[in-house]
Amino acid sequence: MDVKLGICNFCVPGTGVFAPEIVSGMGLDGMSVEFGSYEHGWPLSQRKIQDLYLEAQQKYGLEYPNIGVSDGDNVPFHARKGTKWDPVVEEEGRRAIDAADYMKIPLVFFSNFNASEIKSDEDLEVTAQRYQRFCDYAGEKGIAIGCENPNTIAVQKDLIRLVDRKNFYLFFDSCNHACLTDIDVHQVLRTLYPYYYPQMHVKDGVKGCNAQYVLGTGTTGFAETISFLKEQNYRGWLILENLYELMPMRQLNENYFEIMRQDIEALKAAVR
Repeated sequence: MDVKLGICNFCVPGTGVFAPEIVSGMGLDGMSVEFGSYEHGWPLSQRKIQDLYLEAQQKYGLEYPNIGVSDGDNVPFHARKGTKWDPVVEEEGRRAIDAADYMKIPLVFFSNFNASEIKSDEDLEVTAQRYQRFCDYAGEKGIAIGCENPNTIAVQKDLIRLVDRKNFYLFFDSCNHACLTDIDVHQVLRTLYPYYYPQMHVKDGVKGCNAQYVLGTGTTGFAETISFLKEQNYRGWLILENLYELMPMRQLNENYFEIMRQDIEALKAAVR
């Protein structure tokens, strides 16, 4: 297994402020960059913010493996034509792809949870059509598109089939299915592994409490996840997504950076 280790910038204690400096100091290889919400004007769409990230990248020697678009929690990715949110989601996707193009970031992935979760055949159809448009736009720039979601294996396979684009991938998370659904996360990993982009979120938790346990201390079977990846000789990124500032995780230490350090050490030990 040949992996690079990263973290989502919004997970870094301090809500991501000065994140590149902190991430570099913790000995990680890179950081996922969050595009931001519609409510706050998609901060990463601003050239000034993009340039600041690029300057920090050069200064601290980091890689930015992806841009994450998490606003799907609030803005429905499958918004129908003629509704308020349809043009918003279209603009958001194109701006995120433009940011990735300027910043030379290879992947833009979208979060299809909560307001964007696929719950009907029509949701699936509209979601697939939007991904087709984003894939076509991104493909011209050599950028891949990813989808992170809590759906069943069957729905995810249907999505792959309907999108039918070579630069479309699923995005695996070691915790979401185990904590948020009754679906076996390891069956998901084993079955859908060929469809994943070589970047994955790693975190831990228990049923109903997601991303708030140090790796290996929850009930998601983190060790089994890593064991499978070793069997596959996985080559790619493992990106931490635990939330160190939230309860119950922050009870572990009043210095949240020490919790982050503990998590990094657990990840490094697991992949050795």
